[in-house]
Amino acid sequence: MGLRYSSYIESPVSSEDGFNSMSGSVSLYQQPSSSYPYHYHMRQRENASPKFVTYGCRCCRTHLSSSTQIMSKDYRGKTGDAYLMSKLVNVVEGNIETRPMLTGDYLVCDILCHWCKSLVGWKYLESERKDQRFKEGKYIMELQTVCRCC
Repeated sequence: MGLRYSSYIESPVSSEDGFNSMSGSVSLYQQPSSSYPYHYHMRQRENASPKFVTYGCRCCRTHLSSSTQIMSKDYRGKTGDAYLMSKLVNVVEGNIETRPMLTGDYLVCDILCHWCKSLVGWKYLESERKDQRFKEGKYIMELQTVCRCC
């Protein structure tokens, strides 16, 4: 099992006392207080869509980021679908290189898992186009290289 720095990943419980004001349902982390049987609430939790997901390295399961750090899900990496992430933890930066991409040339470095050194994506260091500068300092996390950690 890899490193786990949960203090760097936000807690899924908000200051709203575990109540989701958009759907009007009880949070997955709050103990139900109603007259319904316990198994009723368990079924609700199983059917609920996950609000908070921790992503880890597919090889060693070291925690890398959480669903709260996703900026966009509309990216493609070398291995397929990828997410633009604002922050990753437990990673090391590889060699810096200029890479031509669909939206221009970027100065990037590969991102490797700190524990097993497997490739998980890359980091945008610099963009030549002004309209793409929002990516600078952000990460691409390739979905084929990560798994969901529960």
